[in-house]
Amino acid sequence: MSPDPCFCELAPLHALDILDERERLLVEHELAHFPELAAELAAYQRAVAVLPYGAPAVAVSADLKTRLFERLDLEKPKTPAVCVPAVPYFALRAAELPWEPFIVPGTAIARLRVDEARRELVGVFRAEAGVKYPDHLHAGFEEIFMLEGDLEIDGEIYGPGDYVRSQPSSMHGPSTRGGCMFLIRTSLDDTFIETVT
Repeated sequence: MSPDPCFCELAPLHALDILDERERLLVEHELAHFPELAAELAAYQRAVAVLPYGAPAVAVSADLKTRLFERLDLEKPKTPAVCVPAVPYFALRAAELPWEPFIVPGTAIARLRVDEARRELVGVFRAEAGVKYPDHLHAGFEEIFMLEGDLEIDGEIYGPGDYVRSQPSSMHGPSTRGGCMFLIRTSLDDTFIETVT
């Protein structure tokens, strides 16, 4: 039986999300016993998060779709008719918010919109008094608009009416003293740096 690989070998692969279950558990075990390794893993995750931005932008040819269909010897698709929904908007009353427990104890989320194509979530988030949200790395922009209570991020306290936008590849671990509720728009691909307890 081969010895377990060291954290230094697994951390870059963990950041790329290509570990099998056993290797992922090894990384989580090491992080639980040696919290100082979280900084090393976070550095790899920041590097991975910016990889797509290093590729040069390539303009897509206007006739690419037509040429592909011709090459595949397929009939060009017809332009679909524009469908106007019967109700041009969606509304949800506060009393109807679909609250569900979130993975962090003492928190709940009402998902208002999940866009899998853009990997984005819009929802209302609430946390009970004393909740400390684990450090997490943002895969994209995170926007928060405070509705109630207090939210502390990096030593700053935000309250009702305040707006906070976090940049991609940034990370923080917010907390609340008295509890809070806010509107959030965030990536579905954010990564926890700390273990959720």
